[in-house]
Amino acid sequence: MKVCLDPGHGGYDPGAVGNGLKEKDLTLDICLRLKPLLEANKMSVILTRDGDYAPGRLEKDLDGELLVRVKIAEDFKADLFVSVHINAGGGTGTEVLIQGTGGQAEMVAGKVLAYLVRAGDWVNRNVKVQNVLVMRETSMPAIHTENGFIDNAIDAAKLKDSNFRQLLAVAHAKGICDYFGVVYKEPTLSQPTLNVMYRVILDGKQTMALSYKENAISEVKKAVNGGQAIKGVVQQTIDGASVFEYTIPQSASKTPIMGKETITLEQCQQFLSKHNPDAKDIIPFYKIKGELLGIRWGYAVAQMIKETGYLKFGGAVLAEQNNFAGIGAVGGGAHGATFSTPEEGVLAHLEHVYAYASIDPLPIGLPKVDPRFDLVKRGSCPNWEELNGHWAVPGIGYGEDVVRIYSEIAKEPIIADNKETSLLRKILQMILNFFMSL
Repeated sequence: MKVCLDPGHGGYDPGAVGNGLKEKDLTLDICLRLKPLLEANKMSVILTRDGDYAPGRLEKDLDGELLVRVKIAEDFKADLFVSVHINAGGGTGTEVLIQGTGGQAEMVAGKVLAYLVRAGDWVNRNVKVQNVLVMRETSMPAIHTENGFIDNAIDAAKLKDSNFRQLLAVAHAKGICDYFGVVYKEPTLSQPTLNVMYRVILDGKQTMALSYKENAISEVKKAVNGGQAIKGVVQQTIDGASVFEYTIPQSASKTPIMGKETITLEQCQQFLSKHNPDAKDIIPFYKIKGELLGIRWGYAVAQMIKETGYLKFGGAVLAEQNNFAGIGAVGGGAHGATFSTPEEGVLAHLEHVYAYASIDPLPIGLPKVDPRFDLVKRGSCPNWEELNGHWAVPGIGYGEDVVRIYSEIAKEPIIADNKETSLLRKILQMILNFFMSL
C-alpha cells in the first residue's frame, strides 16, 4: 500500500490566509504528522513536499509545480493520492473533493470524511465533485480534503491548536486505513511532542514552524546551501531555545553582475569554438547589449554556456527558440519562451539578469523582450552567486558554476593585433558605436 500525501500550496503560494494563519503551513504540519501514522500501519508514504517548496519549482509557475507533484505520485506508483487543504471564503466545516463519482476515490472520500467530521466536531459539507489539476492528472484514486475555514474564527481557533492538528492527522489515517482494510493502530515510537514546534528562522526571519526537528533542520540546510539565506536557525517554540544553527562560510568577496567587462569578445569566441565549432556567433550581441545595460556580459556568456551546453542544447529548450538562458523552461517538459532572432534572445537573457541585479528601469529606447522581467524581485541578486535558488531551484552552486566557466574563458590567450586583426577590430568598434548611438 503506497500513499502520496500532498500538503496543499507552499513556497510563494500561501494558499488561504486568515486569522494569523497560512494554509500552506497548516497543511504541511498535518501531513508531517500523518506520514508516521500511516507508516506505523505498514504503509509506504511519500510527500510531495516536506518543506516550503515542491521539488523542482522554478520561479512563479503554479501549474508547473502541481505537475511536479503529480510526477512524484506517478513515479512512486502510489495506490492513493491525498491532497490536504484548508478552506476559505465564508462557511464552516469539512468536505472532501473528488474528480468524479462512482470510483474508488468516492469510496475513500466517504470514509475519510466520516472520521474528519467526528474528529473536528465539524459541520459535514459532504463529498463534492470538482475539477482539480492534481486529481485530474493522477492515475490513482485521488482525494482533496478541506479541513475547516481559515477565515472562520471558530474553525481557525481549532486549527491554531497543534493537538487539534494531530487529531486531524489521526482522522485522515483512520479513514485511509479503513479504505485499505487495515485495522488502525496507534504508533508507539517516534511520535512528535504535540506541544513543541520547531521554528525555521532564516537570516533572523521566521519562515515556518514544523512539528519535527529533523524536517526543520532539513529546511534550514536546504535554504542556506541553496543560497537563499546566509544563516539558518531551528528554534523550539516551547522555550525559544535554539537547537540547531547552520551557516556556510562566505567567500571574502562575491562577483557583481553589474559593472565594466574586462574579458574580450575574442576570448569568448575562442572558448566557445573549442567546445562547439558549429556554434552560432552570438557573442557580439552579448557585448553590444551587455554594455548598454551595464552588465558584466562575459559572465552572461558563461551562463549561456552553462544553460545551453555550449549552444548544443539537448534539453527541453530547442535551438530554434533562440532562448539562451532557459527563460520559462520551468520543468514538466515546458520548452520555455521563444524569440524571433538570436539578437532578441540574447537581449531577453541580459534583461532577465538585469532584473535580478538592478532596481533601475531599462535604458531608454531598449525594448522589454524578457517575458518574465516583471516576475523577478528587482535587485534581489546583485551578485552571480546569489542567483542560487532563484534562477534555478534548488540551484546549489549555480552562480559558482557561472563564475568558474568565466574563469576558464579568461584563460584564453589574447591574440596580439596584426594589421588585419587591427582593421577588423576598428570595423567592429565602429559597428558597436553605431548600435550604441541608436
